[in-house]
This record gives sequence, structure tokens and C-alpha cells, in this order.
Amino acid sequence: MQKKVSAALVMVLCVFAFWTGWGKGVAYAEDGSSENSFYGNVELLRQDQGNYVVQVTVENRGEDFSGKVQVVFQAASGMGNCAYETEVTLPSQGKKQFAVTVTGRAVDEIRGECVLRFLDEKGRLLQTIPLKNVLGSSTPGIAVGILSDAYSELTYLDAGGSSLYMKGNSYPLNLIRLDGDSLRGYLEGLYFLVIDQFNVSTLRGEDILAIQEWVKDGGWLILGTGAYGEQTLSGFEEDFLEMEYLGVWEAGEENLAAENADRYGFYYSYVEAEVDFGQMTIAQLRYGLKGDENEGSQNPAVYKTIGDGAAAVYFCSLGDEQLRKLGNYAVEGMYEELMGQSRSYQSYNRYSGMDSVGQRLLAFIDNRNAGVDFSLLKWLIMIYVVLAGPVLYLVLRKCGKREWYWVGVPIMGLMFIAAVFFLGQGARVNETRVYSVTAQRADSTREDTYFLAYHSGVKPWEVRLEEGYDVAGPGWNGYEGKYFYNTNDYFYRVGRDSKGLYMGIKPQENFDNGFLHAAGRAVSRGIISGERLLVNSGINGGISGMAANGTDCDLAYMAVWLERELMVFKDVKAGETLDLQQAEADGRCVYRSSSIEDQGDMLRSDMISLYGHRSTDGEYAEEDMAALIIGLGIAQEESPRGGERTVIVGLVKQYDRAIADKCKETSYGCLYGYGETGV
Repeated sequence: MQKKVSAALVMVLCVFAFWTGWGKGVAYAEDGSSENSFYGNVELLRQDQGNYVVQVTVENRGEDFSGKVQVVFQAASGMGNCAYETEVTLPSQGKKQFAVTVTGRAVDEIRGECVLRFLDEKGRLLQTIPLKNVLGSSTPGIAVGILSDAYSELTYLDAGGSSLYMKGNSYPLNLIRLDGDSLRGYLEGLYFLVIDQFNVSTLRGEDILAIQEWVKDGGWLILGTGAYGEQTLSGFEEDFLEMEYLGVWEAGEENLAAENADRYGFYYSYVEAEVDFGQMTIAQLRYGLKGDENEGSQNPAVYKTIGDGAAAVYFCSLGDEQLRKLGNYAVEGMYEELMGQSRSYQSYNRYSGMDSVGQRLLAFIDNRNAGVDFSLLKWLIMIYVVLAGPVLYLVLRKCGKREWYWVGVPIMGLMFIAAVFFLGQGARVNETRVYSVTAQRADSTREDTYFLAYHSGVKPWEVRLEEGYDVAGPGWNGYEGKYFYNTNDYFYRVGRDSKGLYMGIKPQENFDNGFLHAAGRAVSRGIISGERLLVNSGINGGISGMAANGTDCDLAYMAVWLERELMVFKDVKAGETLDLQQAEADGRCVYRSSSIEDQGDMLRSDMISLYGHRSTDGEYAEEDMAALIIGLGIAQEESPRGGERTVIVGLVKQYDRAIADKCKETSYGCLYGYGETGV
């Protein structure tokens, strides 16, 4: 009889083990024995719209191979490594080349390190090949070009081998000595260009134009003047720096730099190093004619934002012996203050701009939509009640062991808890959950889509993208980073096969979030524009002028952002033009603020309740407004250079799906354009 009871309990355990999936295993890649039968290399072909197109060469020196080749770049700190995988069939002694497009977020371009991984058809790792300086950098670290006839006087600018913090990591400063012949060959690979004690007008005209375009595209230019100011500033176009060299204060004369240091307490690290500006030759400069320059508080320089980059014009020669007293920390500050003056700094500081804001907004949209499916839990409770009640009692009575009932009930309880744990992993997400926000300048033929996606469990998963997408990779990772200190592991996965492009993650925990990005071809939707847009003076404030939805889409909301004024209007039909003041009078303005300077202000405002309670009574769902803020942030970062422009963004709900696979996708579209200011 005891054997019958034991058999009955074992049977019940087996049934529950089958239901709960206790017998399931999780497949992980394991090292195989390939004895280094593969050879591989990765070379940079070109840069394209912020992405890297690399050519992968693989050779098989062993038995026939069929599987995947992964290219995994070392990502910047917190960004999460991404494996770009391609299905490959290589016969013995076979060779193959193919191109892979890697997004800028997936690469720590300062190091340029990656690894090739060879996996068989079962996902087992056979071999890895580490590679360095794949992106063509001749020297690892932050490249600083020095164009000077007195290079030896500027070697202290490497900060004594100290590192500069950029993109979540610290990298050494590497000085590269340049001359007129070598400048163009190195320029595109530089982060900083220092020109001091050098006659710029001796450069070829195309080289000077190349420097100017390099700065506009995000480069950082440092110019020393002092007694050499006229030489250094010569050659540049007048509207590039918009500064005029007037002469010098000789050593021993009162000068502006000494006054700033002594009277106003500027340049603390210089004073601490006992730099005596009174013993230096200081340039007299005329600047500030347009009000877009500002004097530095840490360094004796004038800063000017130029396009996406910036220039620092020092009042002194950087080769002055007084500056060689500076400590390494002060030298680092010379670079850091300049970086902070530029829009390109957002690309190098992952805690600023949309990297931080966008991730929070996508998570906010998820929190507003997330729900829990308790249907499976109901069935588990019903099964437990039946099994732990009459069924267990009848089985034990038949076996003549009714007294075991109170032992069996706790065992059944533990089994029930285990069942809830395992099956409950899918209770909230029965299929992949995806939130997508697609941003497109309305009249362009390219689009960018940012995703938040997750799935239950810790097994790798992926989703297939719709046709038209040609590149994918990590998305915004400003505050919820994934840390990998080498290329032996990865978090993101991107691949292309005969069916197209797919992307996914290798979760580190249950319901791990995947913040992803994809870009591709799109159909022009028309144009979003505005004219005669002005900030109203007086107490009422707001924006006046016209904003037009010249697209083929009805907009749930249209936002108009000029200076610190933001207005959001509802229900703007395709082809409709709004008179903003009249639309506000008609009650179509659902939100207005006069204190929005950047995307962060939108998060902290009462526009949504991310950091507190929403205090407005606007007629909108907060998740819709979060998607609109994403569009505003992207449009602001992509705004054209020059002139006062108004950012105009329209939100389309239930936009075109970005995922081709079966999944639960909530999609938004943000179509944007820019309006002209003035009467």
C-alpha cells in the first residue's frame, strides 16, 4: 500500500512538472573544439549617415562549416555590446566576404575594438578572433591634432598621459603632429585640432574650408593667439569666427586675462598653478558682435558655437612658458569646457540629450500601458483547489493513507507556488511587447524608429523588421545601461537573412528591456511648415503665426516650439493650416508653457506626470504626449543650422507598424518640419 501512495505522489509530481516546464532546459552557447580553423578580418569601408559599413572577410581552414558569424564591437560604457550576425556557409578551404552596417551607438569608435565569433547551427561558440583599431585609427584614444611651428612647446597638452572622460569611459589624449601636407589625411579622424604659432593663410584654400566644415560637423577647434594672433586667425572666412585681432597687451601691461583672474576670480586652476597673466603677451580681440560668443570661466578664451562643433580662441599663445605650469587637471579642463559649448557634445556624453530623455519617455509609455493578464493564474488556482482537495483525499483514501493528507497538502502547495513562478513568467507578456516611435522629417525619404521591447523569460529573442529598414542596433541608453567590459559577451543582437533584417536582445533578467533603434527608407509624407511665427510679448505670451500640416496624415496633436514657448494643438487634419491665435481661442490648444528650453524641461514640467503630478487639465493621454516629446527632441537635435527656426511636430497615433512578426506593438509616428520666424 505504501508503494501505491508513493507512486501516486510521484505521478502527481510528474504531471505538474510537465505542466510547469520543469524539464525544460535553457540553451546557451558553449565552446566547441575548432582548433582555430577559421581566419577572419574586419575593415572599415566607409561611414554613412553616422553608421559604419565594414567588410568582413572569413576563411575556413578546417571542415565544412554552416552557421553564423557574429561581429561584436566594444561599445561605449553602458551602451551594451551588439552582435551583428550573418548566416554563412563555408566549405573547407572556402573564403567569403560580406558587408555589415553597424550603427554609431554600437561602436566605441575611440577604441575601435571588435571580435569575430563563429557559431555552429546549434549556436555553440566555435572560435573567437579579437581585432583592434578596426576603424582605422592610427593611435588609440582621443586624437588631438597639433598644427604649430613650435610643437615641442605644446606637448603638455597630452595632460601628462591622463585620460579624458568621453562616452562613459576615460581615454588617453594622443597628440598628432601635423603640417600643411598631412592635415587633410588626419582631419576626419581628429576630435580636437589645436592651431598655435602657425600662419593659417599659408594653407591651401581647400584645407581651410575643410577645417571650417569639420568644425561645423562637430569638431572642436582650439586656437592660440598672443603675439601670433594675426597669423593664427588669418585665412579663415570672416563669418566663420567673426572675431577681429586688434593687437596685444605686452608682458607687464594690464590686460583682460589678468583682470578676469584677479578681480573676478576666473581661471581658478591657472591661479592655483601660479600662472601670471601679467607676464604674458595677451591678444586684444573684438568679438560678440552677434552675441553668440562667450568668455570662458575656466580658461582664458572666447568660445563660439559653430554648427554642431565649437571653437575656443585663447587670448594667449598656448606655447607660453607660463601655461606649462598647468597641472594635468587644468589641461583636461581646456578640452572639457570647449566640448560643453557644442551640440556635438550630446553625441559624446550619453547622459545628455535624447539618450537619457528618450529612454525615460519610452519607459513611461510602457508604464502607462502595461497590464497584467491573470487568466492563467485563475486556472492554476482552480487546478490547485481540485487537486489539493477532493482528488488528493480520494487518492489517499483509496490507498488507506488518509492520515497523509496533511502532509500532501503542503507538498501540493509548494508545487503550486513553483507552477505560479514558472508559468507566471508569461502571465504578463504572452508575446513580445513592443513600443515604437518613428520620427521622420515629413518631406524626407528616411525615417528613424526607436523601440522599447521585452518578452518574458531569459532566453534570447528577436523580432523581424518590416521591409525598408536597412540598419538596426542599440537605441537610447542614457540611464539604464548594460555594462560589458570586453567583447566576449553582448546584449543586443542584429542579423540579416533571406527574410530580411531582425533585431533582439539576450536578456540578463526576466522581462529585461531592450531599447533598440532602426532606420531605413520611407515615403515622403508631404511637408510640415510655418510662417510669420513670433513669440507674443506681454503677459499672455504664447506664439502667433501660421502652422501648416501639408502631409497626408491626420495629426492627433501638433506641437509648435519657439524659444521657450511651447504650444500643443489637437486634431489637425491633413492639409489644414492653423492660425495659432485663432486655434487657441477656439479651444484647440491642449497645452501651453513658457519655460521649455530643452527636452529635459518637458520631462520636469506638468506636461506629463513623470516626476510628479500633472497639474494641467489638458485633453490628452499622457502616453501620447510622451511620444510627442520624443518627436520634439529628435526634431530639435536635427534642426538645420543657421537662422531662427521654429520646431513643428505632428503626432500620428496607430502609425505604420515597424515589426513584421506577430507581436503586441503600440506605434506612434512623429512627422516634423520647421517654421520661419518673423513678420
